Amino acid sequence: MQTLTESPVLVEHGFARYDLAEEFGIAESDAAFQSLRAEFVDLPPDPYATEAGRNRRFARGVFHPWSGEFSWIPNTHFGEQGWMNGYYQADHNPEYVGVVRKLPAMSESARNNPIIHKILSFDFAQTRWSQNDAAFPLHVGVHLIKLAVDDPGREAISSPNELHQDGEPFVFAHLVYRRNVVGGVNVIAPPKYRGKLPSDVPDGEALAEFELTKPLESYAVTDEKVSHYVSPIRRGAGAETGERAVILVDFTPMRQHI
Repeated sequence: MQTLTESPVLVEHGFARYDLAEEFGIAESDAAFQSLRAEFVDLPPDPYATEAGRNRRFARGVFHPWSGEFSWIPNTHFGEQGWMNGYYQADHNPEYVGVVRKLPAMSESARNNPIIHKILSFDFAQTRWSQNDAAFPLHVGVHLIKLAVDDPGREAISSPNELHQDGEPFVFAHLVYRRNVVGGVNVIAPPKYRGKLPSDVPDGEALAEFELTKPLESYAVTDEKVSHYVSPIRRGAGAETGERAVILVDFTPMRQHI
């Protein structure tokens, strides 16, 4: 797996895998990690997919490429809906074409968690930008997402449930934990398989297939170079709820537009 001292595999090959627990020297017993894990206990259901077993919170921030400075964008209050943040992917998610999804805001404790800030700095260091893009701030989306399933006959599903590209130039996924889960298999494929299922990809043409199993095990994609997918999860053999919790981070240039 790539470390900070190596070449940007992500940019060269379109995807890369990382072990941030090793990179940061973080153990599951560390207070900051336990605090981070606790953020997933009461994640509200995704308001756009309440039956999909998907729970989430979302925050937005700004990264200054010239200084490495990061700051959070304030949440927006939507009356009875409470504090939310808008998330827009144009036509990149076929389930929500042209929809600005208002997603529950991340807590202040999550925003202040030092591991999230380490993740953001690490992720930014793996990206590369043109001279024009680096002259403007970068919009950073930070998603806390938990797939959870109680009924052994059901699945919890990510969106979209197909090989896809997200629209943001760089996207990172960091596992926080998985418990009593079957599934959650990641597949990386060429862009031409966008909109397909992994079973539609001919033998030998998928670029990678793997599962994130350890805390802070991670992967990233360069959006224009690959499509990617994560399979639904099912409850495992144990009695407890099956859960898979991840942090997703995306970077998009904030170009001037007149």
